[in-house]
This record gives sequence, C-alpha cells and structure tokens, in this order.
Amino acid sequence: MRFIIFTTILLITLVSAPVTAALAHSPVFPEENHGPSTAYEISDPAKSWAIYTWLENDGIADYYKFTISEGEKIQVSLIVPDSPSHSGFLPSFALICPGLTQNDSVPDYVEIPAGYGIIVVNGTDKGKAFYEPFTPGWFYEVGTLTTNAPDDGTYYVAVFNPKLHYDTHNHVHEANSYAIIVGYVEEFTPLELILIPYRVHEIYVWEGQSQFIVFLPLLLVIIVGGVFVYWRSKRGKHPRGISKWLAAFGGLAFIGSAVGISYQMLLALNYTGLTVEAVITMLIAVVSIVLGVLTLWYALRSKPILTLRRRAGLFVIGLVALFAWSGLYLGPALLIAAALVPPYITKQESSLQRITNEM
Repeated sequence: MRFIIFTTILLITLVSAPVTAALAHSPVFPEENHGPSTAYEISDPAKSWAIYTWLENDGIADYYKFTISEGEKIQVSLIVPDSPSHSGFLPSFALICPGLTQNDSVPDYVEIPAGYGIIVVNGTDKGKAFYEPFTPGWFYEVGTLTTNAPDDGTYYVAVFNPKLHYDTHNHVHEANSYAIIVGYVEEFTPLELILIPYRVHEIYVWEGQSQFIVFLPLLLVIIVGGVFVYWRSKRGKHPRGISKWLAAFGGLAFIGSAVGISYQMLLALNYTGLTVEAVITMLIAVVSIVLGVLTLWYALRSKPILTLRRRAGLFVIGLVALFAWSGLYLGPALLIAAALVPPYITKQESSLQRITNEM
C-alpha cells in the first residue's frame, strides 16, 4: 500500500512537471545557416526558443527566419557562456524586416534581401552572469530587442561578430559560442520534454565543459553504488530476482542525476553568485533523490514480491523519471524493464512447480 501511495505522489509530480519546465526555453542546435537562403526557420516566433550554436569564423553571419503578421510582438535576445571581457567575443545581431525604412549599418558580409530594413543591436558587455535554474547553468546577456512587426512577411535575424577575434596565437578563436533567444511564450511539447536531458548535455558542451566531466557524477554513483550492492550480495543480502537488480541500478542512476545537477548548480553559482533561483534547481535534484530512494527501497528489501500493483508502481516511476529528466534515460529504461520481467522464484518454489508439472 505504501508503495502505491508513493507512486501516486510521483504521478502528481509528473502532472506538475510541464508547468515547472515551461519556465525554461525549448533548446535547439542548428547547423550551416550562413545565408538568408539557408536560414534556420523558427516555426513559431511567439514560442520561446533557445538556439545554441557558435560563429565559425569572422566574415560569416548566422541567419534565422520566421514568418509573422503586422503588429505582432517580436522578442530577441543574444547570450554568450563566457564573459566578453574575458573571452574577447562580443557578437551583435540585426533584425532584418520587410516594410521597414530604418537601415542601420552592418558589415559588408551580412546579406540583406532587397526591400528590407535593418535594426542592429550591438553587443554590450554588462559584466554580470545570470543563473539558469533548469539546466542549470549561467550566461551573459549581450543584447536584447522587443518590438512589433511593421509588416506581414518573413523576418530574418543575422548574428555576426563586428570585430576580428584572435587568440594569443593569432588564430581565430574556437570558442565563439552564443545562443539566440526568440519568443516569449514558454511551452514544451511532450517530445521536447523527453529530449531535455540530451539537449542539456549539448548545452554543457556549448558552455565549454568536457563530455567526460559532465557524465562523471552519474558514472561515479553507479560504480560506487554497484560496489555496495555487490558487497551486500556477498553477505547474502543481494537483490532477489532480475527485477530488483534492474531497479537497484535504476535507482543509482536517479541518485547520480541528483549529484550531477548539484555539481552543475555549484559550478554555475561560481559565476553568478548566490541567487534565490537556485532553490528551483535544488527542488529538481530532490525529485531525483526521491525517485532514487523509493526505487532502492524496493530493490534492496527481501520483500515485497513482484505483484501486479508493484509492476504498475515501477512502470509509473519510470515514466515520472523520464519526464522529470532523471537518470539520463538509463534509469527510466531500467525501471520500465524491472516492471516487465518475470517474477523471482525461489529454489523451493521452482521445485514445487516442477513436481506439480510432473504429476
């Protein structure tokens, strides 16, 4: 009964998760969008998108386009993961509008379609990093623009670096990462919610982090926890049956997610300083801890047996973890598998079944 109560609470968490997640942007990662003809198309400019990428070199601009009606709101921001005063990278962007008479100056390599006007937002170094609680991460905002569409049609945003950008070896800098934030309506589709853990790790790489370091907290928890489970098994306290073994490592994956989130939070706070938004990150980590403890509570007990109700509970936990971004897909997959495998049968029960079949 207690197992069912816990899973019911987690179902409530699942229902409320999209509401919480809607406070973040939907991340995407475009490529090869270096001209108006190959511009990355934003399907819904009102929906909030975070488009993560980098300028490959100087003399090239990245382009984005969207279709909008006259009078509708346009909101665009430009962010970078490193302080411009430290990196030397300070990009700008231009909103290229049909039916606009304003024509701000842009570098010669920025292509402007015929009949379009230009609004340029020059990058500025505000010197302050902002905390993002859902990734979690940090960023520096270098430019923002909010306006209304002057006419119906297709609009373009061009991101460019107006100054040459060299490192100490006089080569083009390799870390010209930026993200453009378009839109103001915060919402996710179910598929976007499921893909968030994958996208988040891409964001960590965009920030300049090592893939190995990103995965290290999860790996360490699974390894150390696996050694502990093995040690218990040598003392006769091993998980009984394949379902419990799967659940044990699924629970460790959930705990590993909580450790990873906590590490990323501390890393981000190192740039931003303490902020109340870190409470949101801690709540996300707590969800993973609850999922892990509940799963291990089932896996490491000699009882209960795998009843139909407990199968349903494991399946629900797996689904909740999937939408709560916990366990990096491994945890949810193991829990769903734990709910579907055959039940554990003791040697005595196996012998009784064999005798019954022989009769």
